[in-house]
Amino acid sequence: MKRLLILFLFCALTLGGTVAMAQNGRPQDRRENVEAAKVAFLTDKMGLTAEQSQKFWPLYNEYETKRRDLVRSYRSGYREDVDQLSEQEAKNRLDGMFSTRERELELEKEYVARYQRVISSNQIIKLYRSEREFTKLLLKKLEASNKAQ
Repeated sequence: MKRLLILFLFCALTLGGTVAMAQNGRPQDRRENVEAAKVAFLTDKMGLTAEQSQKFWPLYNEYETKRRDLVRSYRSGYREDVDQLSEQEAKNRLDGMFSTRERELELEKEYVARYQRVISSNQIIKLYRSEREFTKLLLKKLEASNKAQ
């Protein structure tokens, strides 16, 4: 029953997000709809208990914010056209990209260790799989929405 309720919530929120996109809703509203659907989807797929959810989601949100800020800080310095870069500038950009990926991996390792205090390693693997699955579902819905327009 609980699974059915979460699945229903996911479908309703995802459909609401798709409708909002089709109606040119505010980007913040669309993002919130997608995030709510993602939480419901991942919670169900990972089999989180209420107690685990209460402890896990603040950690996950903290990680996502830090990861997003890390990637954003790297990208913000590189707005110019790639064709206009010298060879040295391109090399520096590649070095920066790898450095950012390394910092991102270190951040991920740190948070996996923190997650393991709250959820099992199996649930963490399910998290990674479910994130990919959710992204695929979202892309399919976006594609279907674009075809309908």
